[in-house]
Amino acid sequence: MRSAWIRQLAFSLSAAPLAAAGFDHSLWDRILKARVNPIGEVDYAAIKADRKDLDDYIGRLAESSPDNRKEIFGGRAGELAYWMNAYNALVTRGVVDGFPTRSVRDLGAIYGFFRRKDYTLGGVKLSLQQLENDIIRKRYSEPRIHFGIVCASLSCPKLSRDAFTAENLESHLDRLTRQFVAERRNLTINAATGEVTLSAIFNWYREDFEKPEGPAGAKISLGDYLKRYATGDQKKSLELIRQMKIKFHDYDWSINEPGSRAKARSELERELSRPPSH
Repeated sequence: MRSAWIRQLAFSLSAAPLAAAGFDHSLWDRILKARVNPIGEVDYAAIKADRKDLDDYIGRLAESSPDNRKEIFGGRAGELAYWMNAYNALVTRGVVDGFPTRSVRDLGAIYGFFRRKDYTLGGVKLSLQQLENDIIRKRYSEPRIHFGIVCASLSCPKLSRDAFTAENLESHLDRLTRQFVAERRNLTINAATGEVTLSAIFNWYREDFEKPEGPAGAKISLGDYLKRYATGDQKKSLELIRQMKIKFHDYDWSINEPGSRAKARSELERELSRPPSH
């Protein structure tokens, strides 16, 4: 009788999708470290050839979320880390399911890849679009999420090789935002003319970056947001511009697989594939 109880306890612990201190993202972290290179390209072919870790992680996401097991996530940071990891993992699964492909836009007509309700989180069916807009953006009102969730395309932020956790969320978001702003493909400045050309992400989600802040609820400008995260010469150039003329780069929806950046249409994208000069 005692041995049967011990076997049942061992089975329950091994089957549980949760770590002792919350949801366990270690499977996703292992995939990121093994299959994402330093310039954010993802080896979808390798994941497809051996997808057990991904499928197991997706299965755990399907069982538990902050909506049906709120008590295990420990508050806002743990919840947002879950949703952001879930978005990136589900995008990866969607690409792997249809790989090889030239773009996520080829995996469903008229952005169907993002609109189809093919995914389950905490027992609820939803689309990537619902996850991003109705949950991540609406509930947490955190503009920096746009530099951490990745839609498997070249012009997206580079996919981080570290999973989000409650403990690293703040520092991780700050680092990814500064990294994104520092790349010329996302922020190109002509101080002489006052022209600033940005990633289309700043256009699509402009309301998130210009939302009111502080006790007075004062709305900030897109330029102010950029100055907050720009460093070095970029920040000096932005400070010199009195009236910004804002434009936006074309978005490259090519799949972000290994070798894709070196072949990108944009020179600003291709330069990310080259080692930094010293």
